[in-house]
Amino acid sequence: MRVKEELAALRPAAPAERRALLAALLRFAATLHIGGATEGSGGPDRSRFTLVLTGGSGGVARLAFWLLHAGYGVRADFRVREAGALAPRSRYEVVLAERVEQVLADTGILDAAGRLSFGVGGGLLRGRDAAACFARGAFLGRGSVSGPTREPHLEIGAPEERTAGTLAAALVRLGLPARASVRGTDQHRVVVKGGEAIGRALLTMGAQSAYLAWEDGRIRRQVRGEAVRLANADQANLRRSVAAAMTQVVAVERVVGQQGWERLPADLAAVAALRLAHPDASLAELGALLDPPRSKGAVLARLRRLASMAPAEAGGEEWPGTTQPGEDA
Repeated sequence: MRVKEELAALRPAAPAERRALLAALLRFAATLHIGGATEGSGGPDRSRFTLVLTGGSGGVARLAFWLLHAGYGVRADFRVREAGALAPRSRYEVVLAERVEQVLADTGILDAAGRLSFGVGGGLLRGRDAAACFARGAFLGRGSVSGPTREPHLEIGAPEERTAGTLAAALVRLGLPARASVRGTDQHRVVVKGGEAIGRALLTMGAQSAYLAWEDGRIRRQVRGEAVRLANADQANLRRSVAAAMTQVVAVERVVGQQGWERLPADLAAVAALRLAHPDASLAELGALLDPPRSKGAVLARLRRLASMAPAEAGGEEWPGTTQPGEDA
């Protein structure tokens, strides 16, 4: 909701941008009543149409009120439906019952013959700024974006297929990887996925503060994910190293039990004694304890020579292969 409040506070100065913004708000968030004013609009019917824009954001409702007054000199009714048992949140309505046909024609919702027009005329989206304002209005009308620390997802519901396609094409022209899709049988939507792409979408629509918060959350999410991945990898390496060390201890005990210490060459006896005395040590640590110190590769070679002197019995412990986990330690 904070993203929408930031976007709703923006007031475009150019008439073409205001018209594109209003056109999107009406297409994505308003309903059209045919046959006169709705209840409470006051007085006799002033038009054969009544426009009602409804939403959960007071900022969006105030923006629509301003656009209608700035562009057409009309003062719509502004209503607040307070929260109740059946509606847990307040709802805001902007109701227009005068000069509706002019507004609808100017925003491309009525064609030259006065009939409803599906899809969005190309003239409304001429220029990058007008296209960005149309995207902003669509998001304000029926859009949502995940929180900065959650899986990145931006979605805008659309009233019908052609409008969804036009919005997706406009976003693509703005350099955003958008696509139109259908959920279920008739729920049209436009989706932008990917943290970097959603950040650019917020910036393109004008939500600079939301963009900074999004980028901060995205970077935090990436860092946290990398930290978890490294921690899991370290734990897996530790488990493999411990298992390998225990296998080496068993092998050394078997060799000593079968051959005796006196029959072992001095270099092998030194490694065997260190492995039994330091079962948790890595190969590198064992090598550092030798006199003179040896590399972990040399220690591993000596341990393998020890194991070859007394092979494991059938069904017993197997000596680790060439990809010795202890080498990772």
